[in-house]
Amino acid sequence: MPDLKQKEPLKIFTHQYPKWLFNHPQWILIIYLSNYLTQLRKWHIAKRLKKLLARKTDSFSLLDVGCGEGQFLFPYAAVYTKSFFKGLDRAESNVSFCKQYAKVQQYAHVDFEQIGIESFHESDKYDISLCLSVLPYCINDNIALAQLYKSMKTGGELLLYVPVNNTILLPFYKRIISQYDNYESLQKNQKTYTELSIKALLTQNHFTITETKYTYGFWGKLSNELLNSHFILFNAYVLPLKIIVLISFIILYPLILLCMILDFLLPVVSGNGIMIVAKK
Repeated sequence: MPDLKQKEPLKIFTHQYPKWLFNHPQWILIIYLSNYLTQLRKWHIAKRLKKLLARKTDSFSLLDVGCGEGQFLFPYAAVYTKSFFKGLDRAESNVSFCKQYAKVQQYAHVDFEQIGIESFHESDKYDISLCLSVLPYCINDNIALAQLYKSMKTGGELLLYVPVNNTILLPFYKRIISQYDNYESLQKNQKTYTELSIKALLTQNHFTITETKYTYGFWGKLSNELLNSHFILFNAYVLPLKIIVLISFIILYPLILLCMILDFLLPVVSGNGIMIVAKK
C-alpha cells in the first residue's frame, strides 16, 4: 500500500521562510493578509491593540514577546516612527527575517533579539508589552511573566492572548489532531489554561487585570476546526490528496469566513481564547 503521508511538515508549522522572501521581505504583507483571512484571533488583537496605542503619546516603547514575522510590530512601527519597538523570538528564522525587513524598510527605531522571555533581563523600559499566543509555549510561564513584569514601566500595559479550555466540537477534528502533526504538537505546547488559571498566574506576578474578553465561542471553534483540519491534512498527505484537500478548502472557505465574522460580531460568554489587558 502506498504511503499517503508527506515526510516534512509545512513551513507554516515550523516558522521557516523561503529564500526569495528574505531577498524581498516586503512580500511578507501577503502573508500578513493571509493570516488575517484565516486567524480570527488576529481580528480581536488588532482591534484592541489599535485602541491601546491610541491612548499613548507619540513616543512610547513597545515590546513584542514572540514577535514571529512581526505582524503586530511592523505595521505600527511604520506609523509611530518616534517610538521604540523591540521584538523577541526564540526562532532564529523569525529574528533573521525581521532584521532583514527592518533593514530594507530603514526602521532605525526597531530592534530584535533571539531569546526566550524567560531569559530576558531588561528593567522598567516598556510602556506596552504584547504576549500573544506565546505563553503556552514557554517552559516556565511563571518566570516568563515575572521577567515580562520586570521589563515594563510602572503603569505599563500588557496585552495578553492565550488559548483556553481547548474544547472541541467536531469528532473528526479530534481524530485528526491526534493522528497527524499540527502546530501545537510541533511547537511543543506546554499547557492548556482556563480563565481562572491564567488570571491567577497574572495576579501572582503582581499584574492588575483591567479587561477580559473571550474569543472563539461556538462559531469561532467551528471555523477554527474546519480551517485547521484542511491545513493539517494538506500537510500530512502527498500531492494527489493535497489537491483534494485544497479543493475542499476553496469550497468551504466562505462558510469558514462567515463563522469567523459571526464569532467576531456576536458576544462570546465563554470560548477557546481569552484576551486580557493588565497593568504593572
